[in-house]
Amino acid sequence: MKEKIGLETLLVHILVGIFFFSISVSVYGLSTQAQAGLLKKEARFDKRVLVAEEKEEGKFHSEAPIYNEVEFSSIVGGFFINPQYTGRITTMRTFPKGGFPRDNPVVDVRETDDGWEKVIVSQSESDAESIIATGRGGSLKISLSKEKPSAKSDSLQPLGDLIISFGGLNATLIMPPMEISQPGGFEVSIRDNKGNKYINGDVIVIRKDQVAVKFHDLPSTVVNGNGTVRMSLKRPGGGSLEADLKAWGYNITIPDTGTGKPASITAEVFGLPNDAKLKFTFESLPGQNITPSATTLPVKKINAGVSLGTITTSIPGTQPLSVSVERVN
Repeated sequence: MKEKIGLETLLVHILVGIFFFSISVSVYGLSTQAQAGLLKKEARFDKRVLVAEEKEEGKFHSEAPIYNEVEFSSIVGGFFINPQYTGRITTMRTFPKGGFPRDNPVVDVRETDDGWEKVIVSQSESDAESIIATGRGGSLKISLSKEKPSAKSDSLQPLGDLIISFGGLNATLIMPPMEISQPGGFEVSIRDNKGNKYINGDVIVIRKDQVAVKFHDLPSTVVNGNGTVRMSLKRPGGGSLEADLKAWGYNITIPDTGTGKPASITAEVFGLPNDAKLKFTFESLPGQNITPSATTLPVKKINAGVSLGTITTSIPGTQPLSVSVERVN
């Protein structure tokens, strides 16, 4: 059953449109990832995944305004936002559960010495399910996570599952509480087991006990045979936190095909046992016909190249793909 677009989502579209004019950004619970000639929008396995083609002479303009979403276990208190994701924040809105958005919430915004945006959300906004910070560089939605943080520890822990979708990973990590004076001094990375090297990611938002991070173009080799990734968080002034965290991921492939010619859809899954089952649910976009619309297969068959379905299109070239991926056992 398709979700209906709610008031909050509609207002996000309006807000982004006001600031960015002709830039259209989908806010269907997705985060965006730019590659040369391809804009990927990925989500965790229980949400919709959209791969959309966006070409202009084979290049994607990375300076275009962006929209991102992160989750935290609380959205009151202090946050430090990476200015690369918003620029100077000009507008803040909070969205209470079942209510209308507040255009003038009790939120204080200031700039840190190292150029980050410090946002302090008042306790009076504790009924909000999300807040949206917007600047000339983009919009960032901070939502209240449905996941509950586990008991405090001295190491990194994920808030929810770590799932690498089309090479992208968006995650919130729980860390030991600490005072933050230089948010720009934090660095996050994942070890690639092939070559034993680390791949750097972005710190999007950080608060005293949690950090939201984003990775692009991760190879499947970051997940080892035990289904874990080695995550490292370096702190300003030296010292780091490292942990081996459970993770899995997938890639979906559609070969180039001409119009009217069926092409097989296949996938690669990593970090899960062979007997784990995944359900792929496809939604045919205009000009496409994907059959069947849903397929459930064990990982062993998926990685053996068994087709998830076929796609026939009337539009030549690289195909957009709308698909949700769910682990069913």
